[in-house]
Amino acid sequence: MTTRREFIGTAAAGAAVLAAQYGYAQEAASGSKSEVFVGKGSAEEVIPKIFKKMGGIERFVKPGSRVMIKPNMSFANPPDWGTGTSPEAVYTMAKLCLDAGAKRVIVCDNTLREPEQCKVKTGIVEALKPLKGVVLFIPKQDSMFIAKSDPRAKSLTSTEIVKQVYETGCLISLPAAKTHSAAGVSFNCKGLMGLIKERGSFHRETDMHTAIPELLYYMKPHICFVDATRALLDNGPAGPGKVIELKTFVGGIDPVAVDSYAVTLAAWYGKTFDGTKVKHLKNAGDLKLGNVEPGMITEIPV
Repeated sequence: MTTRREFIGTAAAGAAVLAAQYGYAQEAASGSKSEVFVGKGSAEEVIPKIFKKMGGIERFVKPGSRVMIKPNMSFANPPDWGTGTSPEAVYTMAKLCLDAGAKRVIVCDNTLREPEQCKVKTGIVEALKPLKGVVLFIPKQDSMFIAKSDPRAKSLTSTEIVKQVYETGCLISLPAAKTHSAAGVSFNCKGLMGLIKERGSFHRETDMHTAIPELLYYMKPHICFVDATRALLDNGPAGPGKVIELKTFVGGIDPVAVDSYAVTLAAWYGKTFDGTKVKHLKNAGDLKLGNVEPGMITEIPV
């Protein structure tokens, strides 16, 4: 078990590393092409290969650092429903971080359904049991969030975000590949809503398709993956719906490019299209938060 003292003990050091590493993450929006790394197979096989192509996980995860992994685990459904990140992918990512020297790995999602049920039904709590140094964290208390605002935002002018985002040295986004009834698809950019306190405000108080990309003003992952082990092709995000096994992972540092490429992996709602046809991704590209145009994305097989 992890004590509260252990959980927050290295926050200041983590924040310093975070500040240093965010400069690297922001390179994705510099105007050059974005690389996405694509592999087919199991999480255990493919995720390490992607990191190797990216220069090694040690480029992002430093010895003694705190790492946050953001999966999808909002719904108390089994993995074969495709509504959450596969437990194998979460385990593999957490273990790689520990092997790279991370002192603490925080797996965090502000679930929509009852937290304990989500932990169990998704298979994630069981998958992480063998790993010491991993905390499965579902923030629900007001004190676990911090209010933020950003003058660049037009729709999401303020929000409340999980404090731990700013107290970790590396933020890794690891969503499942699935449809979303309001946003079209839900990958990295949409998945960041799981790190805010009240996501219902996106439906009630903002233009969602503008607010989703504006989340990147507040937190931009250092590493972005899409777990397309399975893809939920309709009736997302909660399912049940049509699920196909793609056994594919897409990774990179540009969340917009990773998402835009992932859109091309399957036919969503029975239709094929690219990221420019997903409104929040198109808006992210227009805001220069990453590359959405296919011609600005370079695929690198692993």
